[in-house]
Amino acid sequence: MEEIFDVIVLAGQSNAEGNGIKKDKTEFLSDNVYQIVDKNYIGLKTLDNGKVVIDMVYPTEIAFEKAHERPDGKGGSLADFSETFAKRYMEDGRLKNGRKVLIVKTAVGGTGFARHEWGIGSPLYERLNYMLDYALGLNAENRIVAFLWHQGEHDAFENAQLNNAERYDFYYKNFVAQIEDFRKKYGVNIPVIAGEFVDDYAEKSENKNNCDVVESALYAATDDIKKAKTVSSKGLLSNDETFHNGDNAHFCAESLYEFGKRYYSAFSEIVGK
Repeated sequence: MEEIFDVIVLAGQSNAEGNGIKKDKTEFLSDNVYQIVDKNYIGLKTLDNGKVVIDMVYPTEIAFEKAHERPDGKGGSLADFSETFAKRYMEDGRLKNGRKVLIVKTAVGGTGFARHEWGIGSPLYERLNYMLDYALGLNAENRIVAFLWHQGEHDAFENAQLNNAERYDFYYKNFVAQIEDFRKKYGVNIPVIAGEFVDDYAEKSENKNNCDVVESALYAATDDIKKAKTVSSKGLLSNDETFHNGDNAHFCAESLYEFGKRYYSAFSEIVGK
């Protein structure tokens, strides 16, 4: 392939996958931005014994296409924060002449470390490696510029037997190990940016303790692994706050667009001008 790409990795669960509802059906698009996605269905299924497992086809069937938001099944689209990040990346002059942006979209809703969907040796992390190797193989001059992560709500409530210290330790160790493995394979200086949960969800009395534990582990992990940051979600609204639809776990589209700008600001702090 003649095109040369700066590659952005998007990983985690549903707020990274894109569940931001919009006030209109207009899709957010950026020129010179492409994406790689898995064309196969991926979801979760419950077995007869009650165990929840990931439902996916592997190896992945990869689609390379112009970047677009996830269809909502109603003629519109659901926002994530990667296109906004890419737009700011280009506006800031990061994209050199002759290069374009390629987002490798690997997030899957409802997943995490607790059921080993993410983490070293897990199906989603192995799939991420497969998709990323494909992206890098398109052109020898392609390079990874950022790893964007949003995940943790899953691990706040799975493994109910864990106390606060055990939950913190479990998340911290799994996240750090995954990032260290990723950097060993793809580059030790790749910036890693993560984000807080939706306040409308995480600050509710029944959720706050567990969410605080996981967010604390995420902040500590990004502090310790260097060239990494966790981004505040303060002031960002949920779908429920915007549309009164009962969905307080997902950011609305406008909030995700702002989140993408915050992710980019954190990236800029890491790499400088």
